[in-house]
Amino acid sequence: MGYKQKPDTPPMERELNYLLADLCIKWGFCIPSDSRRDISKAEYYHARDFAKDVVEAEGMNPEHETRWVRKISDKFKERFGGIEINSSTFIDRIRDFNENW
Repeated sequence: MGYKQKPDTPPMERELNYLLADLCIKWGFCIPSDSRRDISKAEYYHARDFAKDVVEAEGMNPEHETRWVRKISDKFKERFGGIEINSSTFIDRIRDFNENW
């Protein structure tokens, strides 16, 4: 069973949602829907900030959970090919183009 999104979901939001779904399935980081929505709708993310937000949304202290912050940050970098993403310049690495929204 896959994770389906609305066709009009902006590209960066869509890909953040997919990453959050993967973190839930693989590592149990199934954060509350309000936090998930806030994270996925961000206009900019640095890998470490994303990881801290996920860990915090899970109810943990990112300052004490440095191992998880590092692992999630590494998944972010693997997924997006760098340490930061921005909605105005976001390029979907799977589809290999910048969708204008």
